[in-house]
Amino acid sequence: MNLPDASPATTREPEPPTGWGRHLAGSGVGAWVAALLFVASPFVAANILTKLFMLDPGLRDARNLIKTIVLLASYWACVRWWERRPVREFSTCHAVRELLAGLLLGGLLFSGVVLVLAAFGAYSLDTVAPLGNLASAAMDMLPKMVIGALIEELLFRLLLLRLLERSLGTFWALALSSLVFGLAHLGNAGATPMIAAMLGIELGLLFGAAYLLTRRIWLCTALHLAWNFVQGAVFSIAVSGHSGDGWLRGSLTGPAWLTGGAFGAEASIVSVLLCLATAGVLLSMAHRHGRLKSRTP
Repeated sequence: MNLPDASPATTREPEPPTGWGRHLAGSGVGAWVAALLFVASPFVAANILTKLFMLDPGLRDARNLIKTIVLLASYWACVRWWERRPVREFSTCHAVRELLAGLLLGGLLFSGVVLVLAAFGAYSLDTVAPLGNLASAAMDMLPKMVIGALIEELLFRLLLLRLLERSLGTFWALALSSLVFGLAHLGNAGATPMIAAMLGIELGLLFGAAYLLTRRIWLCTALHLAWNFVQGAVFSIAVSGHSGDGWLRGSLTGPAWLTGGAFGAEASIVSVLLCLATAGVLLSMAHRHGRLKSRTP
C-alpha cells in the first residue's frame, strides 16, 4: 500500500505575524501556550459545562459529540490562526483510503491476538450470539468508541506527539507521547503501572506510527476504533477495563501476562508483541517516505 502519498497544499497560507508575534508563533514555547489556551482550555470548559447542564444519562452521546466538535474546531482555529498554515491533518484527499486501511488493519490485528491466544489454549469460544447482538453492540458502543478514538488521537498524536517532535525529534516525541498515553489509562478498571507501560509500548507506539506515516488523523483514528470495536463488540472482551458484550462469547484462562487479566487482552504479552511488530512496519514505511524528523534547532 502507498498510504503516505501527500498532496501539496493548495490553500494560500495567511501572512505571518510580525515582530514579537512572529517570534512567539515560531517558538516551541509559543506552540505549547497556544495549544493550552486555544485547544485544551475550550475542551476542558466544554467537558465541565456539559456535565453541569446535561445531567441526563441519556444525553451521554450528545455530551460527547459537543466536546468533540469543540475540540476539532478549536484545533482547526489554533492551526489556522496561530500556526498560520492549512490544517493538513484534516485533509480529505486520502481520507477514505486511510479510513478503510485503518479499519482493516485494526480488525485483523486484534483478531490475530485472539487467534494466537486460542492457539495457546488461553481463549476458548463458548457461544455465538445472533447477529442481532452484534448490531445492538454496534449501536451501543460505536458512538462512544468513535468519539473516544477521535479525541484521544487528536490530543495524543496531533497535539502532544506533533509538538514534542518539534523540540525533541520523532524518536523521543513518539516514546514520550506513548508513555503519557499509557499513563492516561491508569484510572481504568484493572489497570496497574505495568499495564499502563505496556499500553504505551504497544498501542501508543502503534497509533503514533500510524499518524507519522500519513501525518493525517484518518489512519490512526480508524485503527484505534477498529481495535476497540473488534475487541468489545465482536469478541466481547474487556476494552481497557470496560467490559464488552457483543457477538462472540468466549473465556480467557491462564496467567494475566498472557490473557491480560481484568484489563482485557490488550494487556497481554501477545498484544504487545503483535502491535510492536506492526508499529515497526509502519515506522519503516514512514522512514522510507521521509516522514520522520530530527530535532528542530
